[in-house]
This record gives sequence, C-alpha cells and structure tokens, in this order.
Amino acid sequence: MIQGRNWDENGNDTWTYNWGSPRFSSKKAYGALVGNTAASPLFRWLWASSNLGQHKFFFWLLLRDRLNTRNLLRRKNMHLDSYHCVLCNLNYEETCFHLFFECTFSRDCWSTIPINWNLNVSALDMIIQARENFGNANLREIVITACWIIWTTRNGVIFDNGQININIWKRSFKEELGLVCTKAKPNRQTSLSLWRDSYS
Repeated sequence: MIQGRNWDENGNDTWTYNWGSPRFSSKKAYGALVGNTAASPLFRWLWASSNLGQHKFFFWLLLRDRLNTRNLLRRKNMHLDSYHCVLCNLNYEETCFHLFFECTFSRDCWSTIPINWNLNVSALDMIIQARENFGNANLREIVITACWIIWTTRNGVIFDNGQININIWKRSFKEELGLVCTKAKPNRQTSLSLWRDSYS
C-alpha cells in the first residue's frame, strides 16, 4: 500500500481515513472497524416504547438472550442445584424462550391479556403476528410490561419464597402498567389507560 504512493518530500504529511475525509468521525471509525450489520427491527420497536427505562433494558437483555436465566448461568459454568424452571415445575430447563413463552404459568399470563404466541416462527414474526391479531396500538408496552412481571414473579419465587399465583401476577401487571401510563406521551397515554382499565 505504501509502495504504490507517490511521495512529495517537500509536502506536509496529512491524515487520511478509509472513508476519504481528513476529518475524524467516531461514527465512521466505528463503522469501519465493526462493519454495518443491520439490527433487528425489534430493537427499534423496543426503544420506541413508552415503558420505563428498567423495562427497556430488561427487554433488551431478553432479546439478546442475556438475562440471567438458569440456562445462562449453566452456560457460564455456575453450579446450581437445579436448572429447571421454577414457575412450572415440569423439569424443563429455564431458557428465556421457555420462561416467557412455553412455561405453563407464562402461557396462563398471556391468555389473560389475551395474546396467543405462534411458537413455530422467529421472534420477529411472533411479534408481527401478535400485533396483527391483538388489534391494539399499545401492544409493545403491554408485552414488555408482561414480560417484566413474569421475570419479577420468577425472581420472587427464587429469592423471596414468592407465590406462583395468576391473580397476584394480574394485579402486579396492572399496577406496573399504571406506571407505564404515567410515563407515556399524551397521544398514547389515553388509549393505554383505557386498555389498562378494561383489563381484569
């Protein structure tokens, strides 16, 4: 590369970057180092929601399969007495997918909303189909909040001897969705509050 250059001994040295500009840009440097990989539309869908910051970060970890489920702890070589799901006790390993979509308790939670997940397609297609079938613009806030309450219920069972009770879950879900309503923009707040009030 250097051999093919014409050198001017009297000229000044200058910096030139791969993107053809003498000006440095951290965005362009990052793109040159990492490349331009397209992110899943689910991430844009997530960050545009009206949920609380902790909900969004939690759901981002869920989408990246980085929640500290028992499966992830096993993959990190952490020893536990059991790697099975604590919400259904059917001796299934607690993966993110099982915990939030396959577990009998989770399916009972989703049926109260009601959302019926097609477990035979990709996560993106699951969301798209649910959005078409659900018929409410607030699906993302509802889904993210429901997943959050499933997670906190699971943590309550493991760490605080909590109960696995669908009525407690519904009450917690409705309370948490009330917090999401207070954060939502006015154009979304009304419809989300109406949906929350109709939920029983």
